[in-house]
Amino acid sequence: MAGNTLQSGTHVARTDVRLMPDGTYEAQVFVRLTREPEVAETYIPAGIHPDERSALEAAQQRARRALDNHEF
Repeated sequence: MAGNTLQSGTHVARTDVRLMPDGTYEAQVFVRLTREPEVAETYIPAGIHPDERSALEAAQQRARRALDNHEF
């Protein structure tokens, strides 16, 4: 499954899922200002999950919360 990118005004939140060595999935969120390059992203962890689908859903929820609450 591929992550996606959400945008709210001048902020961008990108989600991703990473397979861990133990077979679980790490939900990841990266946030930045739209004018900044990807190298300036801030990492927000969104937990470890038993499957890829639940990890992606958790990442998307966390990304929406970051955008709604201006957590940068």
